[in-house]
Amino acid sequence: MDLARSTWLLEGLLERTPGTRHALVLSRDGLKLCHTPSLKADSADHLAAIAAGVQSLAHSASVEFGNGGGGVRQAMAEFYGGLLFIVEAGAGAHLAVITSDEADPGLVGHNMNELVEQLGEHLSTPPRATTGTV
Repeated sequence: MDLARSTWLLEGLLERTPGTRHALVLSRDGLKLCHTPSLKADSADHLAAIAAGVQSLAHSASVEFGNGGGGVRQAMAEFYGGLLFIVEAGAGAHLAVITSDEADPGLVGHNMNELVEQLGEHLSTPPRATTGTV
């Protein structure tokens, strides 16, 4: 993934989506891959871990209560002062966005999905290889 280009595209997402504050691409296991500059490195690590946990819980709910396929289109958490949106962004990657509570959830979701459609193959992360040592 081209870090500079990805960061630029995340910034574009925030610019065209009123009420958004931060955007982050993370691996399925919670490692930050890139994020908007407004998000400090420690906060980006924290958000990546939170988003991976929420996405994992949504996946479990889908397996148990959905059609059994385990697919999650979008997960969202509403908290005092804002919203957290998470969508799949290619194989093994997710896009997370933090908004203010004034943001339009429909527009946020639409713009996130549009970005993922444009960049899905570039936002994927291959599984990490194991070294066989402990």
